[in-house]
Amino acid sequence: MHYTKPPLNFNQQSSLLISRGLIARPDELEYFLHKVNYYRLTGYLYPFRIPNTDNYIPGTTLDQIKGIYYFDADLRRLTFSAIETIDIALFRTQMVEKFTQLHGSFCYTDHNCFNSSLSPIAHQNMMLRITQNVNRSQEEFIKSYRRKYFSEPNLPFWMVAETITFGQLSVIFMNLPMNILVPIAKEYNLHSSTLISWLHTLTNIRNISAHHARLWNRVLPIRPGIPSSKYHPEFHTPTRIKNDGYFIILGILKYMLDLITPDNSLIKDFNNLLVKFPDIPINRMGFPNNWGNFLIFK
Repeated sequence: MHYTKPPLNFNQQSSLLISRGLIARPDELEYFLHKVNYYRLTGYLYPFRIPNTDNYIPGTTLDQIKGIYYFDADLRRLTFSAIETIDIALFRTQMVEKFTQLHGSFCYTDHNCFNSSLSPIAHQNMMLRITQNVNRSQEEFIKSYRRKYFSEPNLPFWMVAETITFGQLSVIFMNLPMNILVPIAKEYNLHSSTLISWLHTLTNIRNISAHHARLWNRVLPIRPGIPSSKYHPEFHTPTRIKNDGYFIILGILKYMLDLITPDNSLIKDFNNLLVKFPDIPINRMGFPNNWGNFLIFK
């Protein structure tokens, strides 16, 4: 089957949405479509569709959708900032220190310094991506290093860690040997497998946030592990936290930030968002009605 739908101009897009039941002034909707493209906007409208139709639930308004859109933008910024703090503390500080202390400045270049599950080809691909990132970087510290150590093809790991992405750092972390993984996980009072699963999820959430994709009601494609109730009752009181929506992300971020920066304002900032946007249906983010009673948020 070939795609045959013609492109629509802003006026036609506005008319189409209104014909499907969106309550809006045509001029206001058309103006909004000049700032937020039709395809992006319909992503926020999708939960308000009548099942098996293209029409929207009666009473769906542009003001309602705009509120969700702007809430989601603020939520992404809040989330990205929290993950950035974790990135700097866990990857660019703790991982760098432990990896280099055990295996030297160029530890990442040696396949034998990683977990045996990392194949030589996977390590070569990792090195290729690292080299590409380093070569693209315009950081002055890299230029200075190259001038001084012109015969050295590689950068020390602590420099590399400042030039590669969160996702690339996450891949390195997941492939570290257990004698590095376990001590880092212990600093967060977590089993290494739980921490790895969290970082896998946070990598996905960071990418969503960085690329301005819809976050607020997203069902998590990569679901994080929940630590055991024996050691972490805060994730099980009053009931076990579900791990399929933003609710668990907020819990993970709070748990880690409380250890990294105990005076963080994550929950205060999130509550301020709910005050700013009081009509947000947070149940669609996986939040139960009594979410403030969960021990992790106390």
